[in-house]
Amino acid sequence: MALTRDNWPSRAAIRTSLATRFALPPLPAPIQDWFAWCRSMGTRSLVLDEPSWREGWRGDLTGSGAVDVPGLLAEMEGYRFILDQEASTPEHLVWSDAVETGQWQSHWVVLQNANGDPLIGDISQPEVPVLWDWHGSGRWSPQPLYPNLRMLMERIEVEAPEPPEDAPSKVLFYTVHLTDLGAQPLQVLTALKAHQDYKHLAGAGLLKLKHQLPLPLLVDNVSGAAKDYLVRHYEALGARVEVVERGLRRPSAPR
Repeated sequence: MALTRDNWPSRAAIRTSLATRFALPPLPAPIQDWFAWCRSMGTRSLVLDEPSWREGWRGDLTGSGAVDVPGLLAEMEGYRFILDQEASTPEHLVWSDAVETGQWQSHWVVLQNANGDPLIGDISQPEVPVLWDWHGSGRWSPQPLYPNLRMLMERIEVEAPEPPEDAPSKVLFYTVHLTDLGAQPLQVLTALKAHQDYKHLAGAGLLKLKHQLPLPLLVDNVSGAAKDYLVRHYEALGARVEVVERGLRRPSAPR
């Protein structure tokens, strides 16, 4: 049975499959620190406010990062490891390795990403320099961001910290839907491949999205930066998006 949206493998199945087939070179000590740091972050929303990386807005990071080697391998799904949807079945996942085609380096690991743009750790160096790249250009040519992994951990912030007492009493949650693909639907569908919820689709599966509008891009998220980015990004491609705001009143502090 071929893979479909209904029988797509779970994150755990992907982790197991990649860990069974692939191995990483010896990991420098800072990677173990990274695992411990990610474990301490739990499920909190993380952002990286770094002008040299994403000038003009705060980069909302996807997920909480890997806490072990199988997780580190799984973070490279869609970057180094590409799932062959046609050849795979739910019981047997077939992968291609971008290292074999020269599109990825064996000493690069994905630490985090923001809307598909990866933060890459270079494990060939003891301090694990951190690189970054834009996705969607057709090739990977990452640029230096930090000289070591420790600096990345210091710069990442937790989204929505405890508000001050005089902060507004209502928190806004944003939901963004893609409502129309515009005059160049294929261009918009290709851009959707970078979205966490649609990156598993290809070919006919991707084209079917034309008949499933509206498509959720962001659901009940407190990040105004993420909302603004999605609106700018898809409207620049000629698509139309709809933003819904939901207010939630903060609980009163005990007296």
